[in-house]
Amino acid sequence: MYPLLPVLELTVEYKPVRRGSKRVLEVSRAFGLGWLGRGFTVFKGFRLEWVDPAVIYVTGESGGGKTTLLRAFKRLYGPEAITIDEVEVDEEEVLCEAIGRDTKEALYYLSMAGLAETYLFIRSYGELSAGQRYRYRLAKMFYRAVGEGKKAVIVDEFCSLLDRTTAKVVAYLTQKLSRRLGLTLVAASSHTDIVEDLNPDVLVVKPFLQPPVVEHRDAAPKPFTLSNLVRIVEGRFRDYFKLERFHYKGFRPAYPAKVFKAVYGREAIGVIVYSHAPMACRCRRMVFGSNLWDYVKSGRLLVISRVVVHPKWRGVGLGVRLVGETLPRCGADIVEAMAAMAVYNPFFEKAGMRLGCSYTVEHDESLRKLNELLSRYGFDPRFRTSWRMVYDWLEKLDGEKLEEFKKNLSKLRLPRVNRKTVELRRRLKTGGWVSLHSLATYLFSYPTPGMKYNYYYWLNPRVEGLPQPRRAAA
Repeated sequence: MYPLLPVLELTVEYKPVRRGSKRVLEVSRAFGLGWLGRGFTVFKGFRLEWVDPAVIYVTGESGGGKTTLLRAFKRLYGPEAITIDEVEVDEEEVLCEAIGRDTKEALYYLSMAGLAETYLFIRSYGELSAGQRYRYRLAKMFYRAVGEGKKAVIVDEFCSLLDRTTAKVVAYLTQKLSRRLGLTLVAASSHTDIVEDLNPDVLVVKPFLQPPVVEHRDAAPKPFTLSNLVRIVEGRFRDYFKLERFHYKGFRPAYPAKVFKAVYGREAIGVIVYSHAPMACRCRRMVFGSNLWDYVKSGRLLVISRVVVHPKWRGVGLGVRLVGETLPRCGADIVEAMAAMAVYNPFFEKAGMRLGCSYTVEHDESLRKLNELLSRYGFDPRFRTSWRMVYDWLEKLDGEKLEEFKKNLSKLRLPRVNRKTVELRRRLKTGGWVSLHSLATYLFSYPTPGMKYNYYYWLNPRVEGLPQPRRAAA
């Protein structure tokens, strides 16, 4: 037997109050309503069928009956549906700790709700803006729906709090998430500008005091509506400066070779930086069997040192476009990338790069001594991943302690990270002046034992005779 389709039948009529208070009588006389007045019908014999899972969007004028219809959906699904109003949140809960069974799943749900800024992952709910709070509750609603085996999620005033570009992005991400999870999404708002990005299977338009209009649509996958207005063009290193505050690394990439930017109107909303590759790379040796010095010295091997997308535009495929469309235009025979974020979001692979290997930072002797030194001066090495915590700790050290710490730090033989770390280490050894900002960046820039990185590579298909990888990714 075929499963029965969900059917919603609804008749709703509102009537005036029956109380004969002084003010009710005055209004009735003034406007000729009579003692009882006239009622008005919101829905009369309304019937709707659909196939679960589906995306259903209810829109129309305020007061037209959208919320009434959503209540009917909730009654129909009963305990198998969850509404966003049922999501309980503690003011002190940290975003990445309250959602997901592990870090990867937590970042996935947060990103799919439009909360892809790395600094937001470790903030508490009480620190968020109204729009961010809304998106967090949206993410938590989906997580609870999956964990509790719900069939449907119901959201009133969908994206009403958000600016319209962010609303379009969140609508696009939300419908993708609900379809991937096999959930029916029932959403309502008065905004019609998100219809194409929400891409509903069923669109219900409910005018005020008029019958609803139902449209069953072809909801085949579609790109984000604003994508065709975004251009990927060649840029300059200064274009990166405009967006660097949105990147999780606290220092600028060294030796830039090529820069491209994503432009929407006149605004740069994304940037990718290709840099000259370091002469030695452990993962490169693991994958290719050598450091490929000839390619490095000639500039035919470049490294993607930064990919930054404005938080408002994350999740709609812009990072994939920045990488995929610029690889053939960067002028290199071989391109490599090594990133921690790619462990959680494999956008390099989606853009056409191949995973060469994964690497976990080991507890080597130099990093062990660095951590011991930090502990000796009262700083927990685990928090070295936070630039702000490192800086605040340095600020609290008195002058004598700080100078003593810098002197001991200069004696450590730490590996080179980039050009700036080399210069700063030279200043430490010679007793030169080093700002707290630079010192915090120096300590922050070294990898923390246990951190995971993925190494990706791309071989230009137009160039013959390129070295081939000797090992496949584990």
